[in-house]
Amino acid sequence: MERKGPLMVKELKAMPTGQQVFGKYLLLDRLYRKTKDGKDMYNIRLGDSTGDIDGVVWENCQISGEFQEGAILGLLGDIGSFNGKIQVTVKRIKVLDEDPAPYLPGPAFSQAQLRQRLSQYLDSIRDIYLNSLLRRLFGPEQMDLFCRSSAAKSIHHNYSGGLLEHTIEVVDLCIRAADVFPTINRDLVITGALLHDIGKIVELDTKVAPQYTPQGRLIGHLVLGTEMVAQVIRDLRAEGAEFPPELEWMLEHMILSHHGSLEFGSPVVPMFPEALLLHVMDNLSAKMFIFTSKREEPGGESELFTNYDNFFGQHFFKFQYGGATEGQD
Repeated sequence: MERKGPLMVKELKAMPTGQQVFGKYLLLDRLYRKTKDGKDMYNIRLGDSTGDIDGVVWENCQISGEFQEGAILGLLGDIGSFNGKIQVTVKRIKVLDEDPAPYLPGPAFSQAQLRQRLSQYLDSIRDIYLNSLLRRLFGPEQMDLFCRSSAAKSIHHNYSGGLLEHTIEVVDLCIRAADVFPTINRDLVITGALLHDIGKIVELDTKVAPQYTPQGRLIGHLVLGTEMVAQVIRDLRAEGAEFPPELEWMLEHMILSHHGSLEFGSPVVPMFPEALLLHVMDNLSAKMFIFTSKREEPGGESELFTNYDNFFGQHFFKFQYGGATEGQD
């Protein structure tokens, strides 16, 4: 077979099956398994700044070095397909002593721009109770951690700075909707949007590729975020400050209900307009990230459609209409 490379992930996804390839990639995930006939294997996920791709490592693969998540791998493999999805069957691996930073994706805007937007939203809160709560939760140390964190382990905004980017998107969307629905409490919905995923700074470790912490696996970011808010409110009251109990309930409810249903991990469903708006806009930000990313992926079932995606249970239409004006050829 013809040997091609070194190749980026987006190039791997566009290649026909049966091609032998090599390149350097960040090991994002590694899951050890034993097959029914007793063979050892790993399901892996490889990534670089252009995306990620699944792979499989069988027991006869030659591995040189410590094969752990977060390592940079130089590898040789074959492009194949499993359940209609492109994957790499790895033949040889060498763990490289390289900085993972160039292999990591990042937000569309610089962290400095996004951080400035976050500061502007914090400054915009006029409600005295919500303002004092946010100032405690976004102190200097926690602000830095929040801005470095990922919004997810995979699927959407899953990179350092992704939590900040996703949060700003959700706030932007909530503000625009609040202009349409004048009964929405603007300060409340902005505060809920800023805090809805704050538990992810504890749920995920984003030193290299996002990985769940023990607390993240055992408790989850909805409960972790609710506990963080509740603790700060207790601290404020212990210092003699007032904080209305009804407002505390509403904020905690917004965090707990923002996934929208029991099926998707929320222990309660949204029960007032600001909570519903937060759920819808959080979902919109995540889904638009997915649809945009899928449309930009090379390869697929045809020129117009991606391969069938088992996770989302659908194909994605890749054509992007650019518009037309009068007199245009």
